[in-house]
Amino acid sequence: MSPDVTHTSALSPLLIIGSPRSGTTFLAHMVNRFFDVHVCRDNGTLARIYKHLSRYEPLSHDMNLKRLISHIYADHYIKERLIARGLELSEEEVFARVPRRTYAALIETIYGAIATERKKRCWGYKYASLARMTGRHVNDIFPTAQFIHIIRDAREVVLSMRRSPTAALERSWHFGAVDWVSHVSAGRDIGRRIEPGRYFELRYEHLMAEPAVALTEVLDFCGGGADRDARVERIHREIGSLVKTGNTEKWRTQAPADGIRQIERVAGPLLHDLGYTLVNPHVAGTPVGPAEVVWLYADRLFRNLFQSKLSVMGKYRLEVLKERWRARVRA
Repeated sequence: MSPDVTHTSALSPLLIIGSPRSGTTFLAHMVNRFFDVHVCRDNGTLARIYKHLSRYEPLSHDMNLKRLISHIYADHYIKERLIARGLELSEEEVFARVPRRTYAALIETIYGAIATERKKRCWGYKYASLARMTGRHVNDIFPTAQFIHIIRDAREVVLSMRRSPTAALERSWHFGAVDWVSHVSAGRDIGRRIEPGRYFELRYEHLMAEPAVALTEVLDFCGGGADRDARVERIHREIGSLVKTGNTEKWRTQAPADGIRQIERVAGPLLHDLGYTLVNPHVAGTPVGPAEVVWLYADRLFRNLFQSKLSVMGKYRLEVLKERWRARVRA
């Protein structure tokens, strides 16, 4: 570990983005294991509260800032994923330590404290759907962050979505592909909008095929550090036992031909731009007729009702409503 862990706020935070089921969680675990960074996740609380930020402004007023801090700490996912896992910083300490009266500085204070508690010099954040925020809004929340955008073949992603036992994800081939295109396109747009040197694209397939090489590339993008060579040596020594071999191109043998066709119809143009080979290039980008749209939405409704974890979806929606209600109540 680095000898000085008291200057977390002076370092650039690391954000991991990508579509769901693209390897963001695995990458976060590898960063936490091998880098001088601690990556947290909160199921999107930071992005959702940002949408209601106008109801807390101006943050220069003490009561507004205290109210915002209180509502962050009241969030179910902050309690479950940060406080229950060891966040020691109290609401009062956050208020006393925040260096500037901005939402970005508030986040920096909380997540920087978590990194320091774990003896890491830099903090990170992982939320797949953060990729769908516009570059301007992401810059408001993370003005100095470096972004790792992990991209995985849409056909593999959608197959994984359909098989996820607990997550509330798209279950149809068509809408899974729509979701993938939305995330990947928005994530790449962030890369075009922010300053050069703050965005790095990592292919999941490269991470699986050459994990030590890929992680070293990510480490170098993050600056390497004075102990870079020692970290690279450790990556090479330990990474082999951590990577699940054969976890790519399962769609070729496990996805039905019609499912592949539906995915490539929606995602084909972007897959082609990214260098992936299409099985059905003739259907890529072809429009969907009105009658088929009706069938696709009916299929989606059926899968959401009978194949998704409705309890997970319901719990998430309830927490979103609670956040909205807290933001509206100013007392």
